[in-house]
Amino acid sequence: MTPARARRPQVPMARRRIELVEAAVQVMRREGAWTVTTRAVAAEAGVPHGSVHYAFSSKHELLKAVFAADVEGATRVFSTVDLEGGATQVLARACRAYADRLTADPETELVLQELSLMGARDPELRAIVQESTATYRRLVTDLLTGVTDRAGGRWDAPVELVAEQVLGVLFGSAASWLVGRDDDLLRATLSDLASLTASRWSPG
Repeated sequence: MTPARARRPQVPMARRRIELVEAAVQVMRREGAWTVTTRAVAAEAGVPHGSVHYAFSSKHELLKAVFAADVEGATRVFSTVDLEGGATQVLARACRAYADRLTADPETELVLQELSLMGARDPELRAIVQESTATYRRLVTDLLTGVTDRAGGRWDAPVELVAEQVLGVLFGSAASWLVGRDDDLLRATLSDLASLTASRWSPG
C-alpha cells in the first residue's frame, strides 16, 4: 500500500502574503527587479507556483504589496520623528532617520529604485509607483505641517510645494548614494537639506 502523502501545514493567507513579498524582494535583491517572475518567487518561497496566484491575482499585485511594505516602513520613520524644537531640529532628525533606513538596507532600496524606473515604461507599474510616491509625499507634508502646528509660524510657500522639493532631494540623494556609497556625503547632503528647508520657515 502506498503511504499517504504528508499534507502541507496550512499557512494563514496574511502570513503567506508576507512570505511571498519577502521572497520577491529576495529574488530582486539578488538578480535585479526586471528578472522577477511569479515562478521565481514561488521557487524562492518553496511553495507551488499556484500558491503565488492564489495569494496575489497577478505579478503587479505582488509588486504593489512590495511597495506597500516599503511605505509601511517609511511611515514608521516619518510618523515617529520627535517634533520637539524648531524646524531645523525636526528636519535634521527626519533626514537622519531617512539616511539610517537607507544605509541599513541598500539592496532593498536598489530594488525599489529599479521598479520605479521600470514604471516609466509600464503603465500598470507606474500607477503603483505613483501611489507609493503619493504616500511619501503625504508623510513629508504631514511632518512639515506638524512643525507649524507645534511651533506656530509658516512656510514661505505652500507646504505641498516645500514637501515636493524635500522629497525630490531625498529620492535623488538615495539614487546617488546607491552608486557611490559615500555615507559622509549622503549625511552632509541631507543635513544641508534640513537646514535649507528650515530656513524657509518663519516663526511669525
